[in-house]
Parts: sequence; structure tokens; C-alpha cells
Amino acid sequence: MKCLGKLLQAGAAGICCLLLLGCQTKESQPKNAKPSDQASLMKTENADFRLSFNKIKVSDDRTAFTGGTNLEALKELLGEPVKHEKKPAGDVTLDSYTWEKDGAAIVVHLYQNSTVARSITNFSFKRKAKISMSDFQKLQTNASYKQIIEQLGEPDVLSQSVSSDKSEIQAVWTSGLETKSESAAIQLYFENDLLKNKSQNGLN
Repeated sequence: MKCLGKLLQAGAAGICCLLLLGCQTKESQPKNAKPSDQASLMKTENADFRLSFNKIKVSDDRTAFTGGTNLEALKELLGEPVKHEKKPAGDVTLDSYTWEKDGAAIVVHLYQNSTVARSITNFSFKRKAKISMSDFQKLQTNASYKQIIEQLGEPDVLSQSVSSDKSEIQAVWTSGLETKSESAAIQLYFENDLLKNKSQNGLN
């Protein structure tokens, strides 16, 4: 199982890069872009896709990796996936499934029909700008993920994985920020449900 754990950790790092690239896509858009040009990021009516993602449970069993949401439950939440791939992980194989909606994508990795990693990319809520630099500075190391959500609200994009050593969450906020920058973001890293690292760019 150590091979599986290492692969999931590497996968989480890769997903984090995708999350950050997803944030940077806003910066590359022309400043005079019409709202329709950014539909995949700004359609509030697709919040159900993002909130369905919250219902996907990642296994908390670091030995057998059981107890995560199974494929049948995923299909009930999200419908039929648009892609299925086999991912080698040491001496085992993971099933990777992808769902897409208006540009946003959910990817889930299953081991023996149990979710061991999940991510959502290229999604942004449409909400009032309330999160300031002062709010960011108040975020305390070792605060729980739940406590951070109570302070900032749901992140726009997120990845989560479990390995034999630890569980990890990479969360990014790109909406609801007090900023004049199109590329503003808050990026938080959690290990075993506790905040370990934080960074931001563009906050007022």
C-alpha cells in the first residue's frame, strides 16, 4: 500500500498545479471580455455541480482505503462520467472518472470502488467581494478545514487525497475577494484536516 500512498501524494501535487493554472486562466482573459466569454467560471446556476462535489467522501481508512464514495453513489450524484481511465499505482490500479459541466471538471480516483482522491477545477462561485487581506491574515495555522470554511465560505476549487501517511487538501478561493486584480486568489494547504500553509496574491 505504500506505493499507492506515494502515488496519491504525487497526484495531489499535480492536482494542485492544475488548480493554480485554473486560477491563472482568469488573468489571461482579455479585460474587455464579455460575461458570456467567462460563462464556465461565472454561472451561478451551476453551483449544484460544485455542491454535489462536497458530498463525495474520500476514504479515511489509511490501511485498506475503504469507506469512500463508490461509483454507484457517484453516478447518482453526478450522472454518467464523460471519461474513465485506469491509473497504475504501484502494484494496484486506480479507476479515474471525470465529470464535466460548462467547463468545470470533477475528477475522482477510486481504489476497489472506494474514493481515495477527488478534485474540482475551473469553477468559480459568483458572490459579493467580502474577503479582505485582514481576513486572510486572521487565518491561523492548525485551524481545522471546517473552521476555515466558516470564515471564508466554500473554496471555488479543491483537491483532496488520502495516503497511508496522511490526508491532504489543497483549496483555492478566487471569488468573493476584495481586489482589483483579475488573478487574485487565496491558496490554502491542509494536512490531516489542519491548516499548514497559506498564500495569497492580489488581495486589498
